Amino acid sequence: MLGYAAADVMNKITPADISDPQEVIARAKALSVELSTPITPGFEALVFKASRGIEDIYELTYIRKDGSRFPAVVSVTALRDAQSAIIGYLLIGTDNTARSRRRRRCSRRGRSRARSSTAPTSRASPRTRRASSRSSTSARSACWATRPPT
Repeated sequence: MLGYAAADVMNKITPADISDPQEVIARAKALSVELSTPITPGFEALVFKASRGIEDIYELTYIRKDGSRFPAVVSVTALRDAQSAIIGYLLIGTDNTARSRRRRRCSRRGRSRARSSTAPTSRASPRTRRASSRSSTSARSACWATRPPT
């Protein structure tokens, strides 16, 4: 999904390195305000909530090895040992391209209908509904397990 071989990333980069830098900075600022504590842009901004036992699922843009970008939904979990010390993090990034495309399409339809309240409504054919439901269930995911920076 990202175009990297394991050797390209293991012990070399963090998930922050494959994320849009401006979005990581914005996330750090938003979390700092939300949680009333300074949060550094970078890896800390991606795992801060999970490190405190708070469920964390968010959207950001991933950058592939070839430089192309795609929207992702990221779920973060802190991995703990028997004494509850954090020994790493599990970040699961799911390609959100199809969902984002549908959201934009629905948004455009909504704006279009608002402009013309007399516009006839259209119904998707059963074939279109089946194709749409298939595309929404065929999500691609990337999984990243990492240790806290030392």
